[in-house]
Amino acid sequence: MNADIHTLTGAYVLDALSAGEREAFEEHLAQCADCSREVRELRETTAYLGSAEAAAAPERLKSRVLEQARTTRQLPPDEGPIVPIKGRKWPLRVTTAVAAAGVVAALVLGIQVGLTNQELSETRQALEQSEQVYGELADVLTAADARVATGEDEVGTVTVVYSDSAQKLTVIPNELSDPPDDRVYQVWFLDGDAPTSAGLLTHADRPMVTRTASEAAQLGITVEPAGGSEAPTTDPVMMISLDT
Repeated sequence: MNADIHTLTGAYVLDALSAGEREAFEEHLAQCADCSREVRELRETTAYLGSAEAAAAPERLKSRVLEQARTTRQLPPDEGPIVPIKGRKWPLRVTTAVAAAGVVAALVLGIQVGLTNQELSETRQALEQSEQVYGELADVLTAADARVATGEDEVGTVTVVYSDSAQKLTVIPNELSDPPDDRVYQVWFLDGDAPTSAGLLTHADRPMVTRTASEAAQLGITVEPAGGSEAPTTDPVMMISLDT
């Protein structure tokens, strides 16, 4: 391997390297403080994502899914010929998650005929929002040029992962205290000129994904009225330096 080995931190954390690549990277990791720090921060981030709550489906849907699961007969296994497939082995937790998602999808599809239009709309919206956010998070975390920055203040800790190639930046709160009632956290790009809004952290425990601003040297987080502001109306509760 060459200098590109520094770009493998994300793939290493996600167990997406071959055995040879992993061995070479771990030898490099023992000698590279920057990569060691980035691996540690990415592991903290992925651990958070693994424990984050998914978008909640309507309670009525949950009851119907459970009832359908109790009354649906399981099919026998397919005893067709087994065809070996060569290639990189996906991590067990990834394949397990995909299988679980398939089971849930099948159950949902099986009972859609019994749902009202309102229930279908609520469910579809929750699933689409969750799929979009976590799909974009995966884009950033697996980008070869992904970088990590961390901010910490009395309100909590925030991890930022950003990539120029993916042109995305994600802000991941970690034990961030809830803002006051009728207030939200708003994230700002700071590049020496007027602050530019990067978006709202509508939940203190859910990530936010936005387009990157490559010229920004810092992110600032302020507390703003619900819906956000065109410009900051309060002093930042947290500042995060970005490696530009």
